[in-house]
Amino acid sequence: MPKKKKQTEEESKKTEVAVTTTKAPTAKSRKKPTALAPVAPVDLWKAFDDVFGRFRSDFEDMLFPSYWDTALTLPETRVPAVDLEDRETDYVLKAEMPGFKKEDIEIQVKDNSVEITGEAGWKYDKKEQAYICKERACQSFYRTVELPEEIKTDDVTANLSDGVLEITLPKKTPKPKRKVTIK
Repeated sequence: MPKKKKQTEEESKKTEVAVTTTKAPTAKSRKKPTALAPVAPVDLWKAFDDVFGRFRSDFEDMLFPSYWDTALTLPETRVPAVDLEDRETDYVLKAEMPGFKKEDIEIQVKDNSVEITGEAGWKYDKKEQAYICKERACQSFYRTVELPEEIKTDDVTANLSDGVLEITLPKKTPKPKRKVTIK
């Protein structure tokens, strides 16, 4: 009986040695995550980026086939740049409107805002003409500018000169400014 006890102790030592000498798995030996295993957020973002990148590429290929000329440009959509100046008794709004005629622009004023709507450009009315290229287009826009104070809507004036629309907006009750000194 004592012999059997020694063998079992020796066997247990061998198993202990075998257990203590096993190495932790390295990055290369780890399995790739599956649908059931947790996935790192970075891997998810990369997978989404890959899928949407392929979708965008396929969609662009449908809209703009590779046999089209690469120099083809699409018309640019532009919103006119606006400056708003406070001149104590009134506001002056200036908007860049190149190519617009005064008949093409509509201005509506409210107590504390100005709405500018415009439409200009070449209109293709005749369908029987055989155009080889059509690059000029009609452009329209709508822009609202909020004002810090109420204005006298009846006294608003507008002038269009050299592609710049200038709207003078008199204030209802101009608020005086006070200069503050720094201590």
